[in-house]
Parts: sequence; structure tokens; C-alpha cells
Amino acid sequence: MESATEAPTGSEEEKEERCWSNLQVDILSMIKSHLFGADRICFHAVCQSWNSVPSQVRWLPSPARQPSEVTQFPTLVFSGRNTSVCKFFNPLLNKTHSIIFPELANAQIRFSKGGWLLVTQGNSKIFFFNPFTKEKINLPDLPIKEHKFTEISFSSLPTAPDCVVLAISILYLNVLKFSCIRRGESCWKTFEECSDTNVYMPCYSNPVFFDGAFHCLSEKRGSLSIFDPTNDEDFWIELKELEKPIRKPVDQCYLTECDGELMAVYEGHLGGTIDVFKLDKSAMIWKRVNNLGNMALFLSPRASISAPPIRGVASKMENKVYFPRFKGEDGVFYSLSTGKFHSFDLGYTAENFIGTKQQMHCAWIEPSFEKHSIEDLLWC
Repeated sequence: MESATEAPTGSEEEKEERCWSNLQVDILSMIKSHLFGADRICFHAVCQSWNSVPSQVRWLPSPARQPSEVTQFPTLVFSGRNTSVCKFFNPLLNKTHSIIFPELANAQIRFSKGGWLLVTQGNSKIFFFNPFTKEKINLPDLPIKEHKFTEISFSSLPTAPDCVVLAISILYLNVLKFSCIRRGESCWKTFEECSDTNVYMPCYSNPVFFDGAFHCLSEKRGSLSIFDPTNDEDFWIELKELEKPIRKPVDQCYLTECDGELMAVYEGHLGGTIDVFKLDKSAMIWKRVNNLGNMALFLSPRASISAPPIRGVASKMENKVYFPRFKGEDGVFYSLSTGKFHSFDLGYTAENFIGTKQQMHCAWIEPSFEKHSIEDLLWC
């Protein structure tokens, strides 16, 4: 008679479990160096010892796998309402991962910068959250009803002493309300301004902090206004002399900084046209951009960013505009070289957005795994 296999004793089970947490640090560091985005979040979540493993700078099979480049490549983070599940899409690999964040239950992503999401929860709660380190910075609650703002942005990393958060809302007719708070402050300051409605109307593309001020793009086909957080009197300037770059109707416009330039992108009906412009501040005119060179733009209403190419895949990524749109599971981008929309894996080519699906509650984010002290995570 064959003897039955003996079940491991409790001590053997414990020993088996300990093996994973006791792996040599250099081995774990080597594994970690090949992970990015959502995969690296899962790595840190295994146990406390894995969470403390340092990143390995070298031991790389190819130049394209440099952790300093791959791990910081723009990623689209999106979620549905009334859920704590976030999805991360990395266009470099054309893959999507899902992660549960209890901290983000019933929250809305509002803006992102430098690896940090600006998030609102309920009617007045607002905070910063880094999904790659799970660090959180609570802000003082928004004033009553201020969660109904149309635009929101922040100037620099929330751990920086000069960080400023700005929210813009329309009270009625042509009256704009600005709510502003600086790091170290315990309450929001509010300002009101009568705006020429023929000049500025929110385009639901968040402001961009550029040259020391928040730049706000209007849905009026290119009008630009500036909010200066250092000036309590003349804080709002509408650049009426700036000629609109486009006359035809647009569905959506985006504003972003690219290689030291302020850029605006206009999306025609159903993506039938994509027009890119950069601001010439010396002449105060918008100049059309026909080629982004080795740069790529990553656009969404909540947050838009730009990035240089990854070594080894430059020709694959450069001179393209990435939207929060998908054809099936494949991300969709616009090529300035072909003037058409494409996807990597499907060989998809199209003249417009028809047949694609847009993610609404999303933002592009530059992953950051930098840890901070308890003091850094205190707003005031």
C-alpha cells in the first residue's frame, strides 16, 4: 500500500512562508529593477521587507530598460465613480493593470503632477495621493460648495514649500471665483473677478503653472488668461491681445508644457482634426506646430504632460499625441507624421475617433517612488 503524503507541519509552513520575505536583497532589487507602474505597486505590497527593498540602478539587459526612464514614463490612471479600483495604462507596453486603493473609495481624480494625484472625496474633502508609494497629504477642507469648481491645479510638488493649489468656479454670468491655498496655510483664500465672457470661459482643461503663474485656456478657441498667486490685487489677467489660433469649432482643447514651451492642442469634432500650437510670448501669438521632434504629448482634461522618448524605442513613441482613448484594450494615439490615429498592437488606423472609447475620470501621471518624511506629508 502506498503511504499517504504527510502534510507539512506548522513550523514547515511558517518556514515556507518566510522564504519569500527572506529572499536576498540583491535578488529582490534585481527583480524590482524590471518592474514599473502597477507591477511595482504590487511588489511593494507583498510584505514589509519587500516594501523597503532599494531600487537597483544597474544590471540591465538593454538600454531601453533603464529604471530611471521606464518607471517614470507617463501612465494613464483612471477609475469609475463610487469605486476604489484604479486602472493604470502604460502606453510603452500597451498594457493595463488594476489596483484597489481603499483610500480612493468614492473619490474623484482632479489633477496630477510629479507622481501625485489631487483628489476630492465627498462635498469638501480634498487631498494629495501618490498611488505608487501610497503616501497621502490632507488639505484643509474646501469651502462649502467649492467642490463644484470647473478647473483645479497645483503649481509644484505638494511637498515643496512653494506649492499652491488653485480652484476656479463660475458663480453666475461672468463672475469667476478663485479659491487658493499655499502649503503651510490652514484655510483657503477666495477672490472674485468679473470676466469678459467674450474672452474667458472654462474649457474644462485644467490650468498649467508656467513661468510663475497659472495659465488658463478658454473654450473660446484659444483665449488665454493668467492667475498670478503672488498678486492679491491684479491676480487675474485676460490676454485680450492674444489672437485666437483657430476659428473652427472644437470639441475639446488641452494645455500643457512641452520642453519649456506652453502648448495648446485643439480636438475637432470626433477627432476629425487635431491642431497643435505653441505660445510665442515675445510676440504674443500662437504658432502652429507640425512636428514635435522627439517629444510626445499625453493629453486628458484633468492633466496633460509631455515626455521625451525612451532609449531604444524612440521611433515608436516620438512625435505623437496620446489621448485617453482605447480601441478595445489598445491605447490610441495621433501621429503628426501621418495625420491619422493608430494603435500599436492592432495595426489600427483611422481618420477620427469613431469606434474608440474615451476614459472620462482619468489623468496622465509621471510615476514617482520617492518616499517622504512625516513632516513632508503635513500640509500645515
